[in-house]
Amino acid sequence: MASDGREKQLKSFINAVLKENNDSIEFIEIIENKLISGEIKGQKNCILDLRSVSSDGRHFIVEVQRQNQYHFKKRSLLYLAREYTNSAKKGELEDLKQHILINILDFNFCKDDLPNRKFNIRSETDECLYSDYLTIYNINIPAFRKLKEKDLKNPLHRWIIFFDKKSPKRLIDEVIKMDKDIKLADAKFNELLSDEKAFHDYQMRQLAKMELKSEINHSRKQGIKEGELKGIKKGKIEVAVNLLSKGMELDLVSEITNIPISKLKSLKH
Repeated sequence: MASDGREKQLKSFINAVLKENNDSIEFIEIIENKLISGEIKGQKNCILDLRSVSSDGRHFIVEVQRQNQYHFKKRSLLYLAREYTNSAKKGELEDLKQHILINILDFNFCKDDLPNRKFNIRSETDECLYSDYLTIYNINIPAFRKLKEKDLKNPLHRWIIFFDKKSPKRLIDEVIKMDKDIKLADAKFNELLSDEKAFHDYQMRQLAKMELKSEINHSRKQGIKEGELKGIKKGKIEVAVNLLSKGMELDLVSEITNIPISKLKSLKH
């Protein structure tokens, strides 16, 4: 869904999320650059799953989270705030538009969670809204699983069924059959599966990202004594060397670790 030319499916998913708040978008443009610049604890870039801009100027960030990772809440706020800040640098304050982060979560975020929960900055004592320019939607898959009845007429329910790896096959087949945008998304995924090299690269990307996070966390703990930045850099280099030893291409390793190709070439020797 995040690949080039898949704006139609992305628009369908975003509108499914917004529908419960009587909102929608007319058009969406996927931003190819999936990196946010800026020094974040020694990292030059922070990688997001997908960034896009709607025809009314609103920014949408979609991220998939399979595990409740340490500091997830802080990291989500950081991503959203940094996107908002970067937009402010490009224009005047009156030109700033709403920034919306959509997290697709495979873990419970709140006690008694809901399948679709919206977060804004509000007063603790009343419904006075301080800002709706920063909005977070959490799509909670485990909470959705607990629903006794799935409403297939609800487009968000259909998308969650499609995303959920634990959905019964009969339900997945049904939503694919009744929703043309999900059918297109499924066709794209099957196209990926049919391309052995593309699927291998996809698997390597996912495994490498998990390995990178693990190594960085480990190096960060060690780096408390030797310097946090040094520890993080060490973790990235260790992952890069490991990926190169497995035969991963230089440009792919560079994309994952943010280490320049010129530096990676020296690591191969």
